[in-house]
Amino acid sequence: MSSTQGVQGNRAARPEGSGNEGPQPGKGIVYLLGCLLLFSVMNVSVFNVALPEISKDMNISASLAGWVSTGYAMVYAIGSLMFGKLADLFPLRKLMTIGIVVFAIGSVLGFVSQGYAWLLVGRLVQSAGASSIPALAMMIPARYFPPERRGTVMGLIASFIALSSGIGPIIGGIVAGALHWKFLFLLSLGTLIVLPFLRRALPDEVRRPGTIDTVGAALLAGAVALLMLTITSFGSSLAVAYGGACVLLLILFIMRSRRSQEPFISLSLFTEGSFRFAILAMFLSSMTGFSLMLVIPLMLGSTFGLGADKIGLVLFPAALAAAFMGRLGGRWTDRFGSIPMLLMAATLMITGFVLLAGLSWAGVWVVALCLILPNIGFVFIQSAMSKLVSLLLPANRLGAGMGVFSMTNFMSGAIGGALATTALDWGASFAAVLLAMACSLLLQMLVVQFILRGRAADTSGSMSTASISKR
Repeated sequence: MSSTQGVQGNRAARPEGSGNEGPQPGKGIVYLLGCLLLFSVMNVSVFNVALPEISKDMNISASLAGWVSTGYAMVYAIGSLMFGKLADLFPLRKLMTIGIVVFAIGSVLGFVSQGYAWLLVGRLVQSAGASSIPALAMMIPARYFPPERRGTVMGLIASFIALSSGIGPIIGGIVAGALHWKFLFLLSLGTLIVLPFLRRALPDEVRRPGTIDTVGAALLAGAVALLMLTITSFGSSLAVAYGGACVLLLILFIMRSRRSQEPFISLSLFTEGSFRFAILAMFLSSMTGFSLMLVIPLMLGSTFGLGADKIGLVLFPAALAAAFMGRLGGRWTDRFGSIPMLLMAATLMITGFVLLAGLSWAGVWVVALCLILPNIGFVFIQSAMSKLVSLLLPANRLGAGMGVFSMTNFMSGAIGGALATTALDWGASFAAVLLAMACSLLLQMLVVQFILRGRAADTSGSMSTASISKR
């Protein structure tokens, strides 16, 4: 079956309730999702600024304190994949409710914890619930909004993500400084206020036929966890052991998927069609975009001696600009297509990286201005790639595919961050690391231009009001 026939056939075979049929949620649901993402994404970064205080109060090493963030990241990556797969079978309203309630339970556990073990339990439970939000937030536009409006909706969602990434460190510093770092857990309880409005906005759905391959899910979850451990221990002897165990579980998962009639994740997602190339392009861009959020604070601290509070202020203008431009980027995606937007966004990011590499010595305000270009480019990539992936996936694999997309988006940042910090530890300059990121984006542009452009254009024939690529 050709790529064109496969995509068109998948569109023709959309089952009821999975496409744009039946009662549709109103525009207000986008802002409800934005509020949820604000709490979920912000919760990733607010604790980073409090790690020194946690280490001191708990009388534990910095490495143990780091597991407050590392453990959260690990469960977050696994959970986003799991909830995405579950969305192919279960109503989104039920999954969202379960996720938000678990998120709140973990927040309370963390706040009342009296020792490191319970603190970590609370953080992991928090992450298990919070991971439902990004995975399902991307499902809602893909399932309920027509292709010609999908870019605008995903642009709004990307704006909220950019804003929450920018204000997270600032709010974390303020709350931890004015009260106590434990009060950071209570910020997440705001999701309970949003929950009843979200339940009212989501359409009724029924349980779809199908089963979950629990053995396959366990093998894949173990492989992802070991991959995260390999990343976080990169450069040590443990990384080799974790990496070997990860490869073993991945082989067992592939063997299981080939034998199962209903595999947890169909291997054809990665062997057929354009989805695999879109995931590759997303990996390359996210690896640089999320790494930038780690490298720039290190550079500001090392070069200019700034503390966490002042670093947050330097980062904030770029995050605000990205949040403001995200909605516009979504509209442009709907108007001009995902492929031109991906190329333009990568160009913006590369320009920003080159300027940062060459001009960062000039002062803090120069860094703040140069950061605006890559931040805007990254939020454009998020919305354009989200729409592209949603159009490349068949209806019966939409949840699993968007779950893989969310997990890749998250894990690529962890991999990029590990590579960047290792390069810095080995003596590479900040300018060299930034230029390496620009090279990664050049590779992404080649994938988009010479592989995805032609394949994505094949889908335009089955869409009357919008196309993925307009020439």
